Amino acid sequence: MVYGRSIAIGVLFLAIVSALSALIFYLSLGPCPSGTFACDNGTLCVPQRQICDHRPDCIDGSDEHPVECGMLYGSKQMTGKIVLNAIEKRRQKLQKHQQQQQQHSVSLNVGDNVTMAATTTTATTKNQSSDLLVTISTYPKKCICRLLTVLYCSANASLTRIPNISDEVTTLIIVNNNITLHTSAFVANTNLQTLKLKYNNIQTLPVGTFENLTNLERLDIRYNRISSIPEGVFRGLTSLQWLFLSSNQLKILPIRELSTDLPSLEWLALSDNQLTLEGEEFPRMPVLYELFLDFNRIAYIGEGTFTQLDNLHLLDLNGNIITHIHPKAFWGLRNIRDIRLIGNPLLYLSPETFLQNNYLDALSLAFTPLKVDDSFLQTLNVSYLNLNGIKFEMIEFEAIQNMLNLKYIIYDRFYFCSMTPNVKHCKPNTDGVSSFKDLLSKPVLRYSAWIMAVITITGNIMVLWGRFIYRDENKAVTMVIRNLALADILMGFYLLIIGMQDQRYRDVYYSVALDWITSWHCAAVGALAVSSSEVSMLILAFMSLERFLLIADPFRGHHHISVKNIFFALLSIWVMGVGIAVAPVILWHSSTKFYGTYSGTCFPLHIQEPYPLGWQYSAFMFLGVNLFLLIMIAFLYTALLVSIWRTRKATPLSLLDCEFAVRFFFIVLTDALCWAPIIMVKIWVFFNYNISDDIYAWLVVFILPLNSAVNPLLYTFTTPKYRNQVLMRGWKKITARKRHHQDPSNGITIATGTGSSQQQEESSGKAMPLVCSKGGT
Repeated sequence: MVYGRSIAIGVLFLAIVSALSALIFYLSLGPCPSGTFACDNGTLCVPQRQICDHRPDCIDGSDEHPVECGMLYGSKQMTGKIVLNAIEKRRQKLQKHQQQQQQHSVSLNVGDNVTMAATTTTATTKNQSSDLLVTISTYPKKCICRLLTVLYCSANASLTRIPNISDEVTTLIIVNNNITLHTSAFVANTNLQTLKLKYNNIQTLPVGTFENLTNLERLDIRYNRISSIPEGVFRGLTSLQWLFLSSNQLKILPIRELSTDLPSLEWLALSDNQLTLEGEEFPRMPVLYELFLDFNRIAYIGEGTFTQLDNLHLLDLNGNIITHIHPKAFWGLRNIRDIRLIGNPLLYLSPETFLQNNYLDALSLAFTPLKVDDSFLQTLNVSYLNLNGIKFEMIEFEAIQNMLNLKYIIYDRFYFCSMTPNVKHCKPNTDGVSSFKDLLSKPVLRYSAWIMAVITITGNIMVLWGRFIYRDENKAVTMVIRNLALADILMGFYLLIIGMQDQRYRDVYYSVALDWITSWHCAAVGALAVSSSEVSMLILAFMSLERFLLIADPFRGHHHISVKNIFFALLSIWVMGVGIAVAPVILWHSSTKFYGTYSGTCFPLHIQEPYPLGWQYSAFMFLGVNLFLLIMIAFLYTALLVSIWRTRKATPLSLLDCEFAVRFFFIVLTDALCWAPIIMVKIWVFFNYNISDDIYAWLVVFILPLNSAVNPLLYTFTTPKYRNQVLMRGWKKITARKRHHQDPSNGITIATGTGSSQQQEESSGKAMPLVCSKGGT
């Protein structure tokens, strides 16, 4: 086939583009696999289990970052305190044992004159060592003895009650059994320091159960079926520091008895129960350090609910149904450091709420319908603020900017961070394209932006140069191609500006992010990109319609298209495309509400959340205009192929028509492959699918400008006339000049031949319609 070259070139271009697209997407995913934590700018992958383990594994220390660790369940401070205490006790015990062994070795080296004294000392040391290395003598066979005095009974033990064990046990762990507790269950275990009874289907706690456990420090009864605790149950636990009652069915708790029964209590976990605290007030507990009441049924926090807990450092009220908090509810918490109110239907906080909390350092208000404004923020002096899940329009960023002590903040989306650039530690720290340091965060994005910009600008400049330098009698076609190239070259300039801004703001983007996204420069760059994409789509749709009328129905006055009609059609397309791009700025009277708010790339793709400000207009552009044009182009081209197939059955179709059809097929296919992912992602957003930041980066930096880069390659460089004019004639002119210097007669012959050939091509092009002329495409 004569047009087989166009097919080969089109297939080659598509294969290269597809492979390059897959490679860019793969590289934009980042270097770290699932289950690991990326740090040191993505150069190091740390396993998730090593995050917040009190040991920095990343050079930048991000694995021990307060923002990351603050999102973990429980308290890092309290956990560290308990673990360090246990390590210290073990170290002291080991050190004491080593000292006794050294004393024993010295006594063995004493002379014969003190043999009796040495024997006495040795006996004493052995007795002390035996006391230190005491081990459990009595316990069920299916339980396991660990570390001499730790007894572990799993589901294999099949226990229904607390077993008879010797008094040497200091840690008793019974899990996944079916136990019923009795009053005298632990009467013989006075040395217990840790008692864990998780997943044992325990339903009641009889009074006096723990009465003899005066040395018990940690009591864990989580994941059982306890619905109420009678008064006096905790009597005798004078040394208890930890009490975990989470994940039961607690409705009634003797709160007023906690102060007298548990004078040493530091950590109280009542999470995941059914407590309401209605009419309840916690008594004064001078050493209570942390209180967890998350995921209960608390609806109201009264003035006296926590007012006596003056030593409390952490109060967790996440996941309740709190709708109102008394303005003085937290005034008694003089030493409070961390208050968590995540996931509550809280609509209002009084300006006086945190007025007396001078040491408050962390406040979590994530996933609440609360309006975060200056009314209560002005009294805060926190360094950590969690606003994840709160909508953009519900946050007064200027008030946050005025919080001078704020160091860590968590938002729902990365672009929120751009609104408060003075807060240096912000999460999430990237949207896939930008980071807190750089406008284009990953090297692959920077290289892609520059490469696509160079290819787009160079390719379309060559098209414009070829169409202006070489004379073409079919002015209508030339005018359309010039305008298409001009529209596509704007996308190249857009990428070039983004690349230059990234280079300009390298490593200091956080300090200029707000100025950049709110500037008219960002709005102009975004409007430039939108104008390019919309005008390009409109021109391709216009060409599809015109080619369909000329080829499929040439006998109804569509033989020729006048230059005047083309001019007015293209003028209308440019007015429409530029109008679509500029209208949002005029509509909202601000660039920050459409172009700059959601990304430093200033392109209004708006896939970070389903319904941001301006989502209607973004949906109108991508799901209205572009989707309609894409469907229209596909429909017209399908009808065009059907018409050509029917015509070929009746009369042979010219090779130029067939070559055009093949070439235009690849143009439409490439256009569909570029816009289809963007349109699909926009649709997924409205169904609340979470779009990966990596996909967003791939779409904006590579897929979006791909159509502008490929159009000149497929639409102009594959045409025989352009190849002959730009490539072959350029080479012939060079060789002709060389021969002219060698032999004048040869130069005359060559010049004459070239001129006659050109005249023949031009004369044949005059009488051809738009799609059938040699210069038509």
